[in-house]
Amino acid sequence: MTLLGIDIGGTSIKAVRLGVDKSVDFAVEVTKETVIEAVIHQVGDLVESLGDSETVGVGIGVAGLVTWPDGRFAWGPHVQGENVEIRARIGSLVGLPVVVDNDANCAALAESTMGAAVGVANAIILTLGTGIGAGIVVEGSVYRGQSFAGEAGHMTMVPEGELCACGRRGCWETLVSGRRFAQDARRIVQLLPDGLLAGTAAGSEPDGSHLGMAADAGDQASRQAIIEAGRWLGRGIANLVALLDPELIVVGGAAVAVGELLLSTAREESNRTVEGAGHRRAVRVEVASLGPWAGAIGAAFLVGGTGKPFAISN
Repeated sequence: MTLLGIDIGGTSIKAVRLGVDKSVDFAVEVTKETVIEAVIHQVGDLVESLGDSETVGVGIGVAGLVTWPDGRFAWGPHVQGENVEIRARIGSLVGLPVVVDNDANCAALAESTMGAAVGVANAIILTLGTGIGAGIVVEGSVYRGQSFAGEAGHMTMVPEGELCACGRRGCWETLVSGRRFAQDARRIVQLLPDGLLAGTAAGSEPDGSHLGMAADAGDQASRQAIIEAGRWLGRGIANLVALLDPELIVVGGAAVAVGELLLSTAREESNRTVEGAGHRRAVRVEVASLGPWAGAIGAAFLVGGTGKPFAISN
């Protein structure tokens, strides 16, 4: 028996195949098309290339508002399209059972099943990619609200701040995300074309990974950009802690490649600014175990269960 998991993010699509022991035996990443119709066909091609005679179903995580459990993509700032019946469309295309959920919910399922949040009853899994998603685990189950819970990246942090992809201003993800790190990296290279960051990028488009490498090498402009983002990450985490009081915050996604400086700054800022600081139990803030593949792995898990973390067995 094999399960396929596909994570449709803001800029790429990640796909994994899980074997009988729930371990990943194949993974691939492709650049995402712009509009949802093209994305549906990309997913179909991935299922055809990854699937085999033992494949029993496909789980899909999508960045945006996804109705549960019918799998309709209502809307999202990073995937173009509205009111698309993704589950039904892809199901008819590939001829297999399909389950669709929000990508951060899938990441939460994966990290709670075999990652950094195993055994934790109440946790929040933050996915820092093109934007910020949040998968919320309450008493061992992924919490969806009416369907759309976890859109933490669109908490307003700076009224009338920078324009967000969602059309509003000052959202959390405009201050700390993969997109923001890429913006900071480009800005620093423009200001310091002979600087350490420019040399690290070596002529390629600078992004968050270059920013992190330059910061680790001692570039002060890169360090300051990451520290500023870390402070905003910590302030947002403090808001989530005040609201939900979790035991653990797990931070994952491609943007975590900027390094430990981001999380260490976030921990300090969260502990300093949270309501009731000094009177609360400390909330752990840890890096995700499954990295940027958590969403795809969790999507595969959806096929074999009810969307609740479960024990791995052969």
